[in-house]
Amino acid sequence: MELHLTSEQALLRDSATKFVAAAGPKVAHGLRGRVPSFAPARLRQAGELGWLGMLMPSSVGGLGLGLAELALVLEQAGRGLVCEPIGLAIIATAALAQGHAPHPILRSAMLGDALVVPALQESAHDPVALRTQATGDRVPRLTGTKMSVCADGADGFLVSARGSDGPALYYVARDSAGVSVMAAPTVDGRTLATVELKDAPADLVPARQSSRSAVEALTDLALIALSAELLGVMEGAQELTFEYLRVRKQFGKPIGSFQALQHKAVDIYIKTETIRSLLYQVAAANDPYRIDPALAVALKAKTSEEALAVTQTCIQLHGAIGFTDEHGIGLYLKRAMLLSSLFGNAASQRRRYIELTEMTV
Repeated sequence: MELHLTSEQALLRDSATKFVAAAGPKVAHGLRGRVPSFAPARLRQAGELGWLGMLMPSSVGGLGLGLAELALVLEQAGRGLVCEPIGLAIIATAALAQGHAPHPILRSAMLGDALVVPALQESAHDPVALRTQATGDRVPRLTGTKMSVCADGADGFLVSARGSDGPALYYVARDSAGVSVMAAPTVDGRTLATVELKDAPADLVPARQSSRSAVEALTDLALIALSAELLGVMEGAQELTFEYLRVRKQFGKPIGSFQALQHKAVDIYIKTETIRSLLYQVAAANDPYRIDPALAVALKAKTSEEALAVTQTCIQLHGAIGFTDEHGIGLYLKRAMLLSSLFGNAASQRRRYIELTEMTV
């Protein structure tokens, strides 16, 4: 699919490409096992570029951009295996900027001086199940458990909880009383955490007037952001693999000249271009604060499935070297495994799509 970008969008994509040039598999290898597993200075650099506030309205200091611009930046981030949680930071600032009075931490989060991440998921089977409870009116207090939270380096969390008026979004500082964070390593060398809340003090994050609810708006936005980064992962793996097919020789000629491998390469290309077309069509048809949930779920389901298929095939096309830890192609598969699981994998998203569209099976 050929994108027809405006001059501003082209400049944004070029800026993201330059940012990603300093990343890549070698950098990602070096950051594995580190705490935090990203470079805080690079997150602040993204803030200086204005990216972390790109979805925020200009009235609160943001860029007032849309989903297409978000996709352009995160596509490049996925392509370069950028370790900084730029996507999560962008959607968190978008949520914090809602309402008449933006949250006090918004300014620091927008500049990259503080990292706020969503903490929404409570079940791997049902990513939107909500059992966390909010009590108290003047100072809400939350009790519950969130799983698969990208808490590495985070200063606070955007937590979904059920209060007296139904589901709502709350900001909880990491160092607040009653907050316990238990981290475990992920397949790509980073960490995911289980966050336990026991009567933890919180701040209510109001919903934007045009949104169904702050929780739904943030959930749908997260699915779009993850899908955009997964597209970039597919593209990065494809580029690395196609270059390998051109330079690796067997029987005196490049292995890319063998018809069986050409067929697999074509399959990779078709899958990647299909996801690109789907992503940008969804991005063009939706407002960041009011995304059609069925479209967001369908996009995440399709992208999660195809990203795993593409990266697995890319490893196979590399042969034995693709299975070694030293080669960068393995990191693309591992990153795809992580991103495809967040906020629900392909199977759980398909179950949600059935519920949302009231399909019968």
